Amino acid sequence: MISPTSQGAPTSAGLRRDMELLRELSSDECLRRGGLGVVRIAVRLGREKSQVSRALRALQGEGLVQRDPRTRTYQLGWGLYTLAARGIETRLVRAAATHLHQLAGEQQADVRLCVLIRGQVLTLTSLPNEWAAGAEAPTRTPAGAVLALDWPDAALGNLFAGGDLAHTGLLDSREQARVRGYVQFHETDTEPARYAAPVRDFRGVVLAAIQLTQRPGEESATHGAGPGKALVDAANALSADLGINS
Repeated sequence: MISPTSQGAPTSAGLRRDMELLRELSSDECLRRGGLGVVRIAVRLGREKSQVSRALRALQGEGLVQRDPRTRTYQLGWGLYTLAARGIETRLVRAAATHLHQLAGEQQADVRLCVLIRGQVLTLTSLPNEWAAGAEAPTRTPAGAVLALDWPDAALGNLFAGGDLAHTGLLDSREQARVRGYVQFHETDTEPARYAAPVRDFRGVVLAAIQLTQRPGEESATHGAGPGKALVDAANALSADLGINS
């Protein structure tokens, strides 16, 4: 059913009712209780219990809400968070394009934009050539320490169940990022020098990391900023584009 709004633009009554349910499941009461039951949602919205139950089952089928089989209460589902994350990632990649191109050109380096998903560092986009790095452990790449900047030690330790977090080097690298603004992995016999700096959202929370890998034998095209400073400048510029207060 399509009904006109007061401004004349059409809107779906069914969609509006579904959105009401999703808003209820994001309410303070739902968060406080760990979920809301059909009866409570119906009372809060002034709707029929059977109607609310049918709508919730439909949303559950799409992964937008989830039901606890023990308490029979509903919460927002992972499918909703996945959709939101994809939207954020799309905007992030678009906003980063200019900064990544400029950084790669000036430093004659390979650069990529990374995020932390389920304890793994994933590459969203890379330059000058698009390539898929797959999933990497946070300790294997400088981006891992940068992406863990906001994590409490206890939560970070969960990534390394059965291991000693202090021995991974992640804590030292994270402290390096806090002091210098970036992490540097020095060149070895098997790996080139790599750097990473944080990209923050409008709240100042680390959203992503830009990682720069120097090509063997290449020098930056500019004689001013070295790779660390150039990387931080690019990450700060992207953060500003995303709305962080400078």
